[in-house]
Amino acid sequence: MDLHGVDLNLLVAFDALMAERNVTRAGKRTGRTQPAMSAALARLRALFEDELFVRGPSGLQPTQRATELAEPLGRALAEIRRTLDFTQRFEPATSTQSFTLALSDHRPSCCCRI
Repeated sequence: MDLHGVDLNLLVAFDALMAERNVTRAGKRTGRTQPAMSAALARLRALFEDELFVRGPSGLQPTQRATELAEPLGRALAEIRRTLDFTQRFEPATSTQSFTLALSDHRPSCCCRI
């Protein structure tokens, strides 16, 4: 697939549709109107050449193709979010990171004589 024509916002819309299983709620989740989310779903269907979601008794039901795409696209979006999150600051009081320091105990002898 040529990524040149792929709009990252479509993948965000897909992720919201998978989570909400409702076009209106997915739109609210992503800050889009219901018609804009419906248009995004139409573009997703064309992009993946699959219906992706079909109406069911309890909302939108993902097709097999949507189910196959959900996990890898979710991971990719999470990684992109982490990569682009420039607002994270290191907070030593709450950090769970561990650090290994390699230090020398070499102490220079005094080279100055009085």
